[in-house]
Amino acid sequence: MNRTDRNRYICVAISAMVQGILLGVYALVTSGLPALSLLRITPPKFLNAMPLTVICLVPLAFWLSQEHWGRRLWNFLTGLTLVLLALWGYRVWSFGSFDAMTSQKADLIRISLAVFLIVPFFQCRIASWSWKCPYSDIFFQLCRNLFLLFQASIVIAVFWGLLITAGLLFDIVGLHAVPLLIINPLCAVPLTTITIAVSISVAIKHPGIDSLGRWLLAVLAWLLPFFSILSLAFLVCLFWGGSSGLSSLWNTGQASTLMLLLQAGTIILANASWLDGSKTAFRTRSIDILAEISLLCLPVYSVLCLYSLNLRISQYGLTTDRVQAVFLAVTSGIWGVAYAGTVIARNWPLSIGRVNIACVLFMSVIVLLMNSPVLDPLRLSAEDQVSRLKSGEVSPEDFDYAYLASLGRYGRTQLERLSSDDETVNAPSEISHEGIIMVFSPSKVQLLSQDRSLIGTIYGYFPPAVSRSVRTVPLPPDYEIDGNIYRPEYSR
Repeated sequence: MNRTDRNRYICVAISAMVQGILLGVYALVTSGLPALSLLRITPPKFLNAMPLTVICLVPLAFWLSQEHWGRRLWNFLTGLTLVLLALWGYRVWSFGSFDAMTSQKADLIRISLAVFLIVPFFQCRIASWSWKCPYSDIFFQLCRNLFLLFQASIVIAVFWGLLITAGLLFDIVGLHAVPLLIINPLCAVPLTTITIAVSISVAIKHPGIDSLGRWLLAVLAWLLPFFSILSLAFLVCLFWGGSSGLSSLWNTGQASTLMLLLQAGTIILANASWLDGSKTAFRTRSIDILAEISLLCLPVYSVLCLYSLNLRISQYGLTTDRVQAVFLAVTSGIWGVAYAGTVIARNWPLSIGRVNIACVLFMSVIVLLMNSPVLDPLRLSAEDQVSRLKSGEVSPEDFDYAYLASLGRYGRTQLERLSSDDETVNAPSEISHEGIIMVFSPSKVQLLSQDRSLIGTIYGYFPPAVSRSVRTVPLPPDYEIDGNIYRPEYSR
């Protein structure tokens, strides 16, 4: 082993260990820390808002690109880290504070998808010393990254199967602490990340990974004709039944998810079949045409998916989850329309490279905008929910003030505006109960001390007639202090 390889393996091991420890701590914090609660230890608030995108994606990008060891790789990783930190910093600002951040899952999914599709370009750029990289090189580098993660998942499954078996054996002989230690996040997560890093490092040095990848692509390619037949049969049965068929689809409550899965499956199998567009996996023109028909179905899936989402949004308004669903539907819809258009224009599969590059760039721009005030899911959800309240689509009694309060800085701004409107129309009443002054308005109750300093706020619907007549205040049975806001743990 030369010096370069030794330094590379040391950096891989250190990055895997640091990533595992940080993710293990985050898992403990978000799970409630029962052990620390018993010890009366309060973890720092910023642990709940650790930059998961940086912790997860930067080491992974390094492991996948470690064979390009050198200054250009470190420049790429530094730039990636700075961009991810900027996106995370905005998200912290949008929530208002570290402890106000709830879930980073949506951001992690979006950004991971964009980063995974962009990393192969930079890998080719580092390897070729040029910004002009052939699409075929980028495509096969992306496939290689997928195969590396695929084999890592197999190694992880085998590793944990053996580890759980060992834990059960120790439990049988009376060492009950061993299984508990194995499943503890501070032990389990670092073991997992180290195993992933080691499996990727070993596979990169093995020349058989590329041969295995091409074999998997060939197998996936022959699934597309059968998938095309199933897709056509589904659409025929769906529209043959007319309104009843569509109603059955909407009544499942999973129409958008099903359409997204159909689109994703078609796009993945199409890329496995035509690769970089230079050749096809099918030897007969009839099978090739059958496979192309599945691409013509993609716009239909997009229309059904967007219509289903529109029905849901019209009924209940925008939420952060629905904004995420719209992002996935629009992105996959752009891909589907572009694929279908190239088939109709008889440019398929020669245009597959240009279409994929354009769609990846479009998706990356949308991801950046969704981590900015332009398309922030928190802002869009807060404004839409309040507009529904003001327009009368939802009554004040049914409006979810608690959800609005959970939408970070934008939600609290909207609540303050609602409270100002309430106080303009209905002068707030106040009563004193057990030394606490309670100032009522239709959308909130402010809790004041005797010197009228603000203790906290309970957001919810409080009809003026009721609030003026009460003598005691039935506070929510379960509520948590979130900064200056008493937010009920239940949702209307």
